[in-house]
Amino acid sequence: MKFKFPRPQFHSTTLTAWSALWCLIALNLPFWTRILEIRPAASMGDVMYLASFGLLAFLVINMFLLPLTLLRPLTRPLLAVALFLAGLAAYFVDAYGVRIDKVMIRNVFETDGVEADELVNLNLLVYVGLLGVLPALLVMRVGLIVASWRRELAHRGAALGLTALSIGVIAAFFYQDHASTLRNNRELRHLLVPVNYLTGLGSYVGDITKPEPPYEAIGSDAKPGAVWQQANASRPLIVVLVVGETARATNFGLNGYARQTTPELAQIPRLVNFTNVSSCGTSTAISVPCMFSDLGREGFSVEKARTRDNLIDIVSKAGFDVDWFGNNTNCKGVCRAVPEIRAVRAEHPQFCVGDSPCMDGAMFGLFEKTLMQPAGRRFVVLHMLGSHGPGYHLRYPKEFERFTPVCRETDFSKCPVSDIVNAYDNTVLYTDHLLASTVRALEALAERADTALLYVSDHGESLGENGIFLHALPYAIAPDVQTRLPMVFWASSGFAERMGLDGGCLQAERGQPFSHDNVFHSVLGLLQVDTAARKPALDLFASCRNTQIKAEGASP
Repeated sequence: MKFKFPRPQFHSTTLTAWSALWCLIALNLPFWTRILEIRPAASMGDVMYLASFGLLAFLVINMFLLPLTLLRPLTRPLLAVALFLAGLAAYFVDAYGVRIDKVMIRNVFETDGVEADELVNLNLLVYVGLLGVLPALLVMRVGLIVASWRRELAHRGAALGLTALSIGVIAAFFYQDHASTLRNNRELRHLLVPVNYLTGLGSYVGDITKPEPPYEAIGSDAKPGAVWQQANASRPLIVVLVVGETARATNFGLNGYARQTTPELAQIPRLVNFTNVSSCGTSTAISVPCMFSDLGREGFSVEKARTRDNLIDIVSKAGFDVDWFGNNTNCKGVCRAVPEIRAVRAEHPQFCVGDSPCMDGAMFGLFEKTLMQPAGRRFVVLHMLGSHGPGYHLRYPKEFERFTPVCRETDFSKCPVSDIVNAYDNTVLYTDHLLASTVRALEALAERADTALLYVSDHGESLGENGIFLHALPYAIAPDVQTRLPMVFWASSGFAERMGLDGGCLQAERGQPFSHDNVFHSVLGLLQVDTAARKPALDLFASCRNTQIKAEGASP
């Protein structure tokens, strides 16, 4: 006789409660670790407080899962998917210290397969298999008790009533304590699985499904300024904007880092290193469209920027030739007006190894070939892959591996932090080489063209500080290493003279607080594009431009 295990039977509200309990106990170690740091269990009062906090967290998780059970045929599949995704979210919170919000969800949807592959490792598969897939399968295995709609309504009413009563009791005894904890530790909401990813997903879906506002054309009045009426107006001009990836100011040798990670830039004459620069966001999906927008960090949203002219559009309107060279995932919608030029892998075997993304040398080499015959008024953007993690060791050629030993894993739990930092610093060393080589290539055109280069990173990176790795923390709680950026500027002597830039003045201004908010207006100023969209007060070069250029190039 064949023995069959009985199939457990649960009401949907009971199954949801068990799922919530699993999430609370098994998937929230970082959450509980943080709670115990805030309020250690040093007395019976602390123990009571922690117990009440645990009950409150359970109730919140349960409330977020209950809507998944509204349609009986979908109850088990939706709960199973929620538990699988909860296991996935818990892994990244646990392994990299990330905090999950709407921006992180956006990053997930905008990450390509190559980048995602770097995050897949044995530790992830085991972790998610045990804590996500296994409970999801168990949920699919159980049976659901069929009840009439009256009984179903009674069950749900009882669950909601018990939840409200429990929250009321907790509030009566611990309201001030909990309110203070949540107010002073805003990261907790981004740690609690699955509430963090469910709220982030809901907000993201809400954003992308909103009706788009009417397209707003700005800079329609853009035209070359008075400097382009001078006798040398026909002399070729090239301005290069290099958008870095994941470079943090702290590890830049020019900023006083203990290691000299920028030895070549340090030898470049007339180079200006800005030392107090902050980002618009902590991820590429936010920072890149923000720095090319006139909205500024406080007024920026991806949706609003998408329906508004940006820097590329306005410079094109003014009659400049615009090129976008990309080695990142994509241009995040910024280069919609121009084609994105990408290196062909087969043509750069020394930089495109295996299935890994091509190193930035392929893109920079492609750009430098276009300098052979300089002509016209040209604005070029180079969008780097830079120091994108976790595969830092894949971002530079072997000859730039000067800081050793390096971490060759994307599972950071297998490497000491010092090895991770070594690999990261090598990426900065390689960026330094590429920037310096580009400056030298532009300098070589001195007899034939006036040239300038501005480099700024999109955001920074955490390298294990407080157990946090990578980036994309919510801006309000992000550490300085994710928001403080390197930014350098170089101009040929011909460019500086032509545009009236005072190098000594720029050196004196390099410590002033600047941000991505300045990029849009500063590039328009460098190119001397006249438009009402440009705000001279946000042009970081404006105060160091000679009086004549200021007067003639000011916006109406």
